[in-house]
Amino acid sequence: MRILPALFVTAALVVVNTTAIAQAPPGSLWYNGDLNHVNGAPNERDDSLGFGEYAHIFDDFNVPSGPGWHVTSLYSNNYDSYPTSTVGVEWSIRQGITAGNGGTLIASGTAGPGNFQVLFHNPGDFGYTEYSIVAQNLSFNLAPGTYFLNVTPVGSGVGRSFDSETSGAGCIGTPCGNNGNAFFDSNFFGANYQPTCSNDQPCDFSMGVIGTVVPEPATPALLTCGVGALLIALRRRRSFQPKSPRTLQP
Repeated sequence: MRILPALFVTAALVVVNTTAIAQAPPGSLWYNGDLNHVNGAPNERDDSLGFGEYAHIFDDFNVPSGPGWHVTSLYSNNYDSYPTSTVGVEWSIRQGITAGNGGTLIASGTAGPGNFQVLFHNPGDFGYTEYSIVAQNLSFNLAPGTYFLNVTPVGSGVGRSFDSETSGAGCIGTPCGNNGNAFFDSNFFGANYQPTCSNDQPCDFSMGVIGTVVPEPATPALLTCGVGALLIALRRRRSFQPKSPRTLQP
């Protein structure tokens, strides 16, 4: 079952402002791209939908082969009408999402006061301003693999929020806002991890991961070589120690 177009900000509305100033925040390891001024999908909790009601957008990202990532912040860019009424940011990372299946929860949490920011990102469209919703002060590692990210503003009973659709402009990492592999999960709309992509609905969404690449650990072979070289150097040093001069007998 696909999501009804009525659940989304509709592209038929007049675009208010198309001057894009959006970009990836510093330190982004993955960014799915800037808003494309075409559409958005519900990404909200405890706003005018009602307390306890939620709508979540999950989109996929890849941690490349290597030592992995250390994650410090997560964010999504949303057409958001309650930036000053946001009381927290809910986030989660999953693996293996398919249609009707939420896969495996890898990490999740709700960032409260002092641990989140709502930052102006773009003048927006459709009568909405776009804001970056950022969960901060995180500290966990992700091994190489494919994951799905959701970052949702938590409101106080008013307003609406829609995750901005992207076509990949300004993206960092992979995928680049172009593979149509996002999912919608909502108790309010009765959606159980439904694919978002269709001819009349958005496919990829503006969000990202901030952090650092985990330092490459020293391998046992390198450690062995280092110890061996040190022992050889010590042995040579001893072999070249000058011997005490002998006393000549008359």
